[in-house]
Amino acid sequence: MDKIIFCENCQDDVEFEIRDEIIKVDLEDIVFTYGAHVPYCKKCGKEVSVPELNDLNLIKAYKAQKEALERRAESE
Repeated sequence: MDKIIFCENCQDDVEFEIRDEIIKVDLEDIVFTYGAHVPYCKKCGKEVSVPELNDLNLIKAYKAQKEALERRAESE
């Protein structure tokens, strides 16, 4: 993956770094967490959008939600 992306804050093509973060999702009927790879601009430090990482994080979120729903169903 190319480590250069457009930063909306800097209005420039910049390098970015990826930080591993735990994201908590609180929906109406279920709460779950998942590990995400979050990209940050090396110049300004703000979060940037990297399509490949967005797709990967979305898959992780769906998987974590499915697992949480399955655990809830098993306990009922």
